[in-house]
Amino acid sequence: MGGEHPEQESRVLSLRQRARLERRIVEVATEFWGRALGAPAAVVETAAAGFFACYPERPVSDNSGGSGYSDCFWLYTGARLLAPGVIVESGVLKGQTSWLLRQACPAALLYAVDLDLTQRMYRHASIHYHEGDWTELGFDGVDLARSLCFFDDHVDQARRVREAHARGFRTLLFDDDLPAETLYATGSPPVPTISMVFDDSLEPGERIQWLRRGQRREYVFDPARVRDVRELIRGRHTTPDLTPIVRQRVQGGLTLVQLVD
Repeated sequence: MGGEHPEQESRVLSLRQRARLERRIVEVATEFWGRALGAPAAVVETAAAGFFACYPERPVSDNSGGSGYSDCFWLYTGARLLAPGVIVESGVLKGQTSWLLRQACPAALLYAVDLDLTQRMYRHASIHYHEGDWTELGFDGVDLARSLCFFDDHVDQARRVREAHARGFRTLLFDDDLPAETLYATGSPPVPTISMVFDDSLEPGERIQWLRRGQRREYVFDPARVRDVRELIRGRHTTPDLTPIVRQRVQGGLTLVQLVD
């Protein structure tokens, strides 16, 4: 999405019309989080209000290549409603979502992990940064009873489910959970994605081919790589598309994944 104008340059300023827009977003959020988490409407409204208040103050005005308004809304409200004591963010880029998670959960123990942290525009002393893979983190003495992993790292999502379950995490949020027919939408799709794990139409050995900015790419589906992952997932919910409401750049949404004990 490089080359887009910063989102702060395109937003409603009229207080009355802004309130109208926010009401429409809250209606969608109330239905979704009520279904996915059983969250009461008043609690969702409070979480949404927190996002509306803090987002204009974000430290990265142009987060091209990272999460935009819609995905940031779902990440903030989801984290606020889940209220985890421990958060692991895998995939930092400029630091926009690290900041957002800190705003949503100011008391949480927050780990921000990326293979390359040199692109950070936001950093904070309260965040534990690690350059490498999240599996290199140690959690000895850390209570993971209330914890959350946010994966936006373009790594095999089936693998991330296995890793998270083995380490004691039970609530995950995934970005770029693309179905097989739209893998072209991102530069490095995290195949197999959660959607592909549950796609019964995919055939063993099927070659999924696509073009990404003129370059031909391919992934060969192996059902053996996803069969065990299905057994680890007890629920999944993909956030609704807010694009028709906010008219900002289209995003794929986030997928909430709840694991078995």
